[in-house]
Amino acid sequence: MRRILIGLIATMLSVSAFSAVQTTNKGTITKLFAYDDYGAVAGRDGADITVWMETGISNCSDGVWVSPVASGYKMIGSFLLTAYTTKQQVSFQVYTDKVWKGSSKSKLCQVDAIRFE
Repeated sequence: MRRILIGLIATMLSVSAFSAVQTTNKGTITKLFAYDDYGAVAGRDGADITVWMETGISNCSDGVWVSPVASGYKMIGSFLLTAYTTKQQVSFQVYTDKVWKGSSKSKLCQVDAIRFE
């Protein structure tokens, strides 16, 4: 009985962890902001990067954001700059439950991955 209960709890936790991840529509980045201090973390390079585009997701309809605590922060930042300057269409895998706190008016979800397809 104990094993069944632990198995059910583990299953529910894994399902809820993945339910907050969605993929945005494919589109062009309209604005790209890199902050010097907002979202900065001691011992890490950089601060928050915000990306403005139509995502097709209501929780983050205005775009996405990248935190300097992300393990791929520098690589994703360079991909974003490339996508923005070349007007390349991209989509993002985002955490819809991690909304950027830098603006009370904007809805931006945290990036998990960037996709060039």
